[in-house]
Amino acid sequence: MLLPLLLLAVAGGLRAAVLRLGLRGNPRGEVSPAFLSLTLDASLARDPRYVALLSNPKLRALATALSPGFLRFGGTETDFLIFDPNKDSTLEEKILWELEAQQEACALRPAFAAVEKLLLAQWPNQEKLILAEHNRKKHKNTTITRNTLDILYSFANCSGFHLVFGLNALLRKDGLQWDSSNARTLLDYCASRRYNISWELGNEPNSFRKKSGVYIDGFQLGQDFIHLRQLLSNYTFYWNTKLYGPDVGQPRKHTQRLLRSFLKSGGKVIDAVTWHHYYVNGRSATRKDFLSPEVLDTFVTAVQEVLEIVHGTVPDKKVWLGETSSAYGGGAPRLSNTYVAGFMWLDKLGLSARKGIDVVMRQVFFGAGTYHLVDANFEPLPDYWLSLLYKKLVGTKVLQVGLAGADERKLRVYLHCTNALHPKYREGDVTLFALNLYNVTQHLQLPNYLSSKHVDQYLLLPHGKENILSRSIELNGRVLRMVDDKTLPELTEKPLGPGSILGLPAFSYGFYVIKNAKAIACI
Repeated sequence: MLLPLLLLAVAGGLRAAVLRLGLRGNPRGEVSPAFLSLTLDASLARDPRYVALLSNPKLRALATALSPGFLRFGGTETDFLIFDPNKDSTLEEKILWELEAQQEACALRPAFAAVEKLLLAQWPNQEKLILAEHNRKKHKNTTITRNTLDILYSFANCSGFHLVFGLNALLRKDGLQWDSSNARTLLDYCASRRYNISWELGNEPNSFRKKSGVYIDGFQLGQDFIHLRQLLSNYTFYWNTKLYGPDVGQPRKHTQRLLRSFLKSGGKVIDAVTWHHYYVNGRSATRKDFLSPEVLDTFVTAVQEVLEIVHGTVPDKKVWLGETSSAYGGGAPRLSNTYVAGFMWLDKLGLSARKGIDVVMRQVFFGAGTYHLVDANFEPLPDYWLSLLYKKLVGTKVLQVGLAGADERKLRVYLHCTNALHPKYREGDVTLFALNLYNVTQHLQLPNYLSSKHVDQYLLLPHGKENILSRSIELNGRVLRMVDDKTLPELTEKPLGPGSILGLPAFSYGFYVIKNAKAIACI
């Protein structure tokens, strides 16, 4: 129950919205420990040489800091990748894998630095090609080799992530049934290497016709998943592996129909239902979209539509956002890679947990476009730091929260038990996170019964003159950047004394850990 309190506080002459926190009784929900997970887009393997960039030590250090989680390798290119175990790998992959064979599995490879430098110099042109193909919807098949899989698996494994690999669903017999022969070859190899992987089949089947001229209905796709599940059960190493799908796009009407018929046909063989969400088109998105409560609220409608279909067909299945970001088509240039993107990202994390989405997979950790967490120079962007703070401070139990005295669509608040693994905090502590979409500072006041509690503030603000379009971010006034290629900075709190008012500047977001809150739901 929400504890009653005054509607509006006037503290020290400041008008403050009063928080209502549900600390008693059971949590309102609980999400997976891998709630915030990551993706790599399969377009990274459009030319497999670039997969070798995943060996970069800085990239691995940045990934490791966000572990544990799932790492999904998928996307449009999933359905255009062919595995050939007999084909020679690219020179770059071969050099890297030979270095790997000479050392222990997750050791650093300084000898690869010169090759990496050449790859990075060529990456901007490759990125242009990937985005142009995506926009033209013209896709060609690409062959990947054993080393491509080796490097991908090594990256996930050495960074503390569990790899989820998307198999090509557009390989068809007579245009109808799925042809599983290439998947079998790939599974043979992965099983021989004892690679612990979970699987998907296809990406956004609702747009197969647009991408390849092939139309697969939900019933047939369900049968294909049953076929894949039977195939997996032939391997002692994979008989118990997880299978996720169908990775449909936004829940528009025809996609809803496809999802419903898929779940009726093959829903019993999957371990979680996956769907994708983006708020806006990256080519037309504006700064205003990123700060709009109306745009943020469109996500709620989409979640409800998907949950309704799942609960009506396979009510016991968990629902995952299998791929999601701010803007589709690679992101919105000069927006998706800046501070302003954090409003969409943090709000999506808050709403997903509140609505019962079990896992959210962020498109992308590293790769083409502007919605990446880490850019092509291996520099972490604002959404990276936001994800890191979320991981460190926010636990899996979701609590009830509301406020009085401000518009809850413009001052958006979420409450969880604090992450139990954080060394500074203990059972019963709670983490509040808030987004201010007002163009003036907003003040939040804790209810009276918490007025004696100490609060740790983690306020994130843009750094530099670009303001909310900045690519760097400050935590409590200190710029966040790597100490060196292997060391992340301390995420230092700002302690607020008992009875403090929480001030959130215009267009900003932050986390507040309420210490010793003794929330029964968290104990």
